[in-house]
Amino acid sequence: MPQLLQWCTLSPQGESGLAAGAHPFRELPDVVSETEPEAFALDIFFHVQYTGPTEQTAKRAANALVPTSLAYAGGQMDFAVDMGPDYATRLMIVKGHYDVVSLAVYGQVVTEPAPVESYEEKPLPVVQPLPLSKAIDPANSSEPKLLAEKLLSIISDPVPLPLVIRLMFCLKPADDDWEDPEFPHLYSDLEDNEADFDLEGVVSSIRRPIQDDIPNDSEAFAKLATRVLDFIGPKSNDQAYHIAKLLNISGSQHPEMARTLLENLDLSSIFDESTVDESIILSLLHACANRDVANHISSNDKLFEFFASLQTKSKPDQYSQAAAKRLISRIEGWQIFEECLLGKGDFVGAVKFLKDIISEEDSVGIWVSCMLLNEHLYSPLTNRDDATDTLPPPLFRNPTYAVNHAEFVTFVRALVGIISVLGVWAWADSLPNDTCRERTLGVISIWQSIEGYDNIVNHLLRLRQLTRRLGWIIADSDPPRKSGIFAERILSKLADDPATCLQDAFMDTTLALKQPLSVITEQDRLALRKNALVAEDGLAAAVEELLYTSERPFSLRRLRTLRVSMAILQKEIEAEEGEWRVLNKFWEGEAHGIVGHLIDLLSDISGDISKHFALSNHSSSSVDYIQVALLFNTAPDLLRLIQVLSDGYPLTSSALRIFATSVADLFVCCDSADGSLAQTSPACAAAQVTRQACLDVVHVLTGPTAFTEAGVLNAQVVLRTVLAHATSYAEHDPVHHFLQVYSLVDHILPYPEDDDQEAEPSHWITTVLPKSLGELKAFFKLLDTENRLHMLHRLVRMDRGLIGVGEWLLTEELKGAMQVLQTLERPQLPDDYRLVLQYQISSSLAFVLDIVRAESTLADWYRDALAADRDLPHLQIGVLTMLLDGYYTSPHLTSLILALTDKADGFDPDLRFFIVLHLLRTAQVDSAGTLNSFFPILENIPPESIDSERLRLQIGLTLSSLAQDTSSIQAETAGILLQMFEWALKQGDKRLSTLQGLKAEEFHGICDTLATLKPEAAAPIEGIRFAFTIDEDEVFAPSSIELPSERQMQLSIDAIEGLLQARDTKEDGSSISRPSTPRAGNKTPDILGTIISPPTALLRSPAATGLTKTYANNDFRQLRQAPSARLNTSRLPSTHGAFLQVAVV
Repeated sequence: MPQLLQWCTLSPQGESGLAAGAHPFRELPDVVSETEPEAFALDIFFHVQYTGPTEQTAKRAANALVPTSLAYAGGQMDFAVDMGPDYATRLMIVKGHYDVVSLAVYGQVVTEPAPVESYEEKPLPVVQPLPLSKAIDPANSSEPKLLAEKLLSIISDPVPLPLVIRLMFCLKPADDDWEDPEFPHLYSDLEDNEADFDLEGVVSSIRRPIQDDIPNDSEAFAKLATRVLDFIGPKSNDQAYHIAKLLNISGSQHPEMARTLLENLDLSSIFDESTVDESIILSLLHACANRDVANHISSNDKLFEFFASLQTKSKPDQYSQAAAKRLISRIEGWQIFEECLLGKGDFVGAVKFLKDIISEEDSVGIWVSCMLLNEHLYSPLTNRDDATDTLPPPLFRNPTYAVNHAEFVTFVRALVGIISVLGVWAWADSLPNDTCRERTLGVISIWQSIEGYDNIVNHLLRLRQLTRRLGWIIADSDPPRKSGIFAERILSKLADDPATCLQDAFMDTTLALKQPLSVITEQDRLALRKNALVAEDGLAAAVEELLYTSERPFSLRRLRTLRVSMAILQKEIEAEEGEWRVLNKFWEGEAHGIVGHLIDLLSDISGDISKHFALSNHSSSSVDYIQVALLFNTAPDLLRLIQVLSDGYPLTSSALRIFATSVADLFVCCDSADGSLAQTSPACAAAQVTRQACLDVVHVLTGPTAFTEAGVLNAQVVLRTVLAHATSYAEHDPVHHFLQVYSLVDHILPYPEDDDQEAEPSHWITTVLPKSLGELKAFFKLLDTENRLHMLHRLVRMDRGLIGVGEWLLTEELKGAMQVLQTLERPQLPDDYRLVLQYQISSSLAFVLDIVRAESTLADWYRDALAADRDLPHLQIGVLTMLLDGYYTSPHLTSLILALTDKADGFDPDLRFFIVLHLLRTAQVDSAGTLNSFFPILENIPPESIDSERLRLQIGLTLSSLAQDTSSIQAETAGILLQMFEWALKQGDKRLSTLQGLKAEEFHGICDTLATLKPEAAAPIEGIRFAFTIDEDEVFAPSSIELPSERQMQLSIDAIEGLLQARDTKEDGSSISRPSTPRAGNKTPDILGTIISPPTALLRSPAATGLTKTYANNDFRQLRQAPSARLNTSRLPSTHGAFLQVAVV
């Protein structure tokens, strides 16, 4: 908690303007503070002292002054100076043009940390965000316009809000009107026809607003319609222009004005292909921001079809076609918007309609006026029955954001309230009224930092008028004013949006910034100027910036420039033939493969983000949240650009692998940010957007028509790369990394309902998965039981029995279990390693159990798989056999056997026999209920599937277990045992009548108990007593081994480290010989001896004729002089060539 460190009043000393601190007002104790003049700027110099890790002290300057500036605009003001966790100060020097200033300095005193003697567990602090004040929260107000009206009341002569909206956005007053003493109460007279010389005169006479208090049944509206009709003549371009302008003017006025004009005018006889041009369509576009105008055109089939046809006809130019397309979309958008406002509807279409509305000032003014003046549209906003009391959803940032009706209405309330406040700000700035302007800008600045409000405010501030007003206020803020300080804050936050940086008004405002500034530092001003110059130069500068090789990690300035450059590319690509122009610019920069460059940039961004969430960054104070937020904001821009361009430019496999690993790392870091950062922080919000962008672009790039340059499916390369990357965790938590990659894979794989059931099989099944089995097997093996089951379920549903990928995975699982069981048979395994292997078997049993249990959706699939696959039953038998021979027990194994028992009728006879053996093994531990289903399975097994040796041993061990407590044998169990004895005697196999694993007295005790419980079968029981023999000389079974459960799987840190280190022994316990250098003096045979000195007999042997060559004259030496021979300098000169020549001779 900061404490008061110094409280003083300063006065400048001498011509330097420097001041030293002193306690204030010793002679005037009643005076609390004194600051003059009313506004000024201060330069403060901090003596910086490094307090971080001692090993870095030598790299720091021992005596340094760090400057900063403060802009004082009057009253009590707070300034926060972030010095970071590794720096402190013991001295402040203040400089400036002021008479006197009172300062209170707050902070924390640096002290040596106390040694930690014992760990004391403390709960982590939970930071609750402060709720937005109801006074500035129009989204949750029953009167969205109330805040704007209260701000207007600050002005001494308040003006009605609808009038302010019209004057500021759509019916802007002429220059002469501002000088009129009656302004702003200058209204048009609808009945004044003195200037009615032509249609243009009628329209000009109503260029001013009309009064809102005119009754709905007033004759003034009808007289205006009559005045217009008097000048309607033959079709002409001028007449169409004036009527369109008239509708534009009436759109923001009293609702009856537009309705009366539309009822009396036949628009289809005024607008046709010969009279309409781009300017007329744009004027009608603004007019259709009024619901009545849009509905009138929509209901007139002839007129609507005419404007719709302009979108595709060849006669209108491309600009007219684009304007007609917007006009039709706006007309249709009104119907969608009203459906969403009154109930359910297409919320995505409604957001698109609103986003188009707020792109131009005229449309904004007409739409808001229509909303405020039409009770039918405004009443849903005042209805609080379904109030959510939440912030508006970020629909302008993410139009596909899922919302319900109440959340959409909240968003519309916020939009109406914000536009109203912006209108008040523009009005206060025009008068000017600094008090109202200052408070309004303060509210806007707060909204910019509130999730939900920020994207609405920033979109509206792109309007040319509002952006320029920010520049005017900043330029007129010397000496500092609070309104100028707020304007600088707003402008600097606007610069974080690349789309805003491309607006002409924003570029002009940014380039016009000059020092002194109150908030924007010189470094920030230069960065803003850099981005404005890039935006001004357009595509050429954007391509140059994207091709520039930056230092890593990326600086904030570089990231902002990259975002602006990508926004330019995105805008250019959306234009006609823009993609070709972009490609040409890259070629001019001698760069080929535009998508490849973007992927390399994405890899760099992903790498920088990963470093912020590495395990080495254990302290949250070491995370640069501003840079993290900007990195996360840059990644979606890159992903969307790659998504747009990848369709026309196939990627190479290497580029696609880089892309897949980068997306996987981004996806992991997004979850890390979501878990470690505050949910309301900009970095966390940006991470959530990036996460969705990753899923969107991967879904597009792995479609059935997406191929690499070599013709390989993108999906195959992406899936194999992501699966292999699951274990490449670098500096991240390996478990978290793996689970997030698993989540990404789960999102990549399509759900069955995504594909048409009657269409051809998905490319994922026919091509991708069959070629990714190796990676899939390794990935599947590392999954925990729950996720393994989910993945198997997904793949089985995708496959639908086409290639049998689910059966293959289950086969590999059983093979792996058998290999582990074989390893466990080795006697010299380390105890910790043995425990891990046993847990692996327990996990495999739990996985198979989850498949076959009755409530599982895979139970029927498992039964069918055993019937259709030849290997699967044998593998299942092999696992059960090894578990039986190893005397393993486990709750999972018991449950699995009982689950298999319920489905045993359809299984292979050999499998049913081993189920019987395990039922007997289970009965040795707990006979309750397990023997009831034992005999029905046994009696239906054919003799050739019965292993008499195994069966008689398990029967004997079971009887021995029952003999320990014969009182627990129930009548039902006695009946089953009697049937078993009779069945064994009928088989004709003498081995079944000789039991192992029990003593004779135990067998006779069982017979006595059976006779007691079944007196009616005394004679057969007595016959059984003498028919069976007991072989007591056999070795009895060892004690059983309990497989560990997840809770029992406990290992110390030392044990885990030992398991992860390389061992000096093999798995069977034998030592591994290490390679070593022979000691000096050893008689090591020459490995080349047999080659250098071959026996003469060998060379004379007929078998060696094909291995030798007879050299004549000096040809051997000539061969050694060849250039290729001289290149090999690692071989000693040959000394046996002459010997060979002589020997052959």
